[in-house]
Amino acid sequence: MEELKQKIQQAWQSLKAQELEGTKAQELYSQTVWPLLLELWRQEPQVYPLREAFEVSIHTLGTSPEATTLAALGLGAAEVYVLHTPESRRYLEQLQRDLGRSVYPVEIDKSDVTRLYQAVGEQVRKHPDKRIALDLTSGTKAMSAGMAAAGYFLQRVYPSLRVAYVDNEAFDAALRKPVAGTEKLILLRNPHEVLGDLDEHLAQELYQAREFSKAADRYNALRGKTGQGSFEVYAALCAMYQHWYALDFAGALGQAQRLLNFLAQDAYRAHPLVRHAGRLKEQKEGLEAIVALLKSQNLGEPKGAIWLTATLIQLADERRKQQPVLAALYYYRSVELLLQHRLAQQGRNADDPGLSEEEQQAMREHLARWLGRSPSEVRLPPKLGLLEDVALLRHLGDASLDFPDKEMQGYQGVLKGRNKSLLIHGLEVSKPGDLDKLQEFSRGLYQKAREAGRLMPQVKPIDL
Repeated sequence: MEELKQKIQQAWQSLKAQELEGTKAQELYSQTVWPLLLELWRQEPQVYPLREAFEVSIHTLGTSPEATTLAALGLGAAEVYVLHTPESRRYLEQLQRDLGRSVYPVEIDKSDVTRLYQAVGEQVRKHPDKRIALDLTSGTKAMSAGMAAAGYFLQRVYPSLRVAYVDNEAFDAALRKPVAGTEKLILLRNPHEVLGDLDEHLAQELYQAREFSKAADRYNALRGKTGQGSFEVYAALCAMYQHWYALDFAGALGQAQRLLNFLAQDAYRAHPLVRHAGRLKEQKEGLEAIVALLKSQNLGEPKGAIWLTATLIQLADERRKQQPVLAALYYYRSVELLLQHRLAQQGRNADDPGLSEEEQQAMREHLARWLGRSPSEVRLPPKLGLLEDVALLRHLGDASLDFPDKEMQGYQGVLKGRNKSLLIHGLEVSKPGDLDKLQEFSRGLYQKAREAGRLMPQVKPIDL
């Protein structure tokens, strides 16, 4: 092989020594240098970083067919597709002669990137289980750009697909050819894979769509591909919200602590999430309060109750348009939780209210005004519902329930309808108007309870 390489160098030097130009130089190159190069690439293609086996190769063909020939020899595919223009069609015969076999020609316009993209996609989809390489060396700049764009995009669906390019270490401007023997076929790395910019963009889109689990997977994959630890920090953020939105508060708390541990390290002092460190710390403390509440079962504890309520309302708000039935469930639970909390602070329980005669009479009067009945027509159940909870708290002087009677007349319907809701005990789907009233009441009640507890929970995921 070394002997053949020396012959190529000698032939090249001999060609240059004759100082020929134009057609004569091209003819002598074709007669003396090119046959030796062909023999070298047939025996030992110069492929970097390592030669790989391909079953299909797709090439663009311009007016310098030698590069396409070398690429086809280096890729070694059994099926060779050549995208040519009307101008480069005449080089197909030479290409097939040099390769010693037929190729599959596909004609395109030299500036029609859309058609090129379509043609490449068609061939790739015809061979879904085969290893395919795309060669972008020859052809117009538009053709090469289109081939690269097609290749790097299709790699998202066909990870084994590779993009290749015939490069050289030296180029002779007079002959307008690479210096013979310096040619090499390079299997190009996908810059999107190396830098991770496309995956990062997709991860951000998944995050914004609240697909936190998928976003975390993307960021973890980016950590593996690029070696950049900053992506692991984003993955921890996504995992925190993933557990939080699934109401796995202990899991969310663990990820929150992990995230803050990352941000405290010197290596991540300049991480973009550092600017949200204060907010993230507050969210961790909110999660701690919720976990403590779930463990103690003490509904009178304000911080855990209000942070949990804020979570339920956030989930309801995000599902209100696309999942109204689920949104209604979250709104109802947020109202119920706040009423349980306010009753617990009064030392009372809706399931075992222990009402005095005075309390019963006062509640009937409140309910009568809201329901448009006389007090004698109002019946109090053994276990209080949402509307009865409000009436009792009003009697007990709870300022967070001081809704005007006119407003309560508008809310009483949706509060009484809680048990009829599809995801609770009934078969009713909340109508848009009812859902609006439910949202309004839950937010109003939450706002007053928050002010009473002097708490300002921020449960919404931070913006990336």
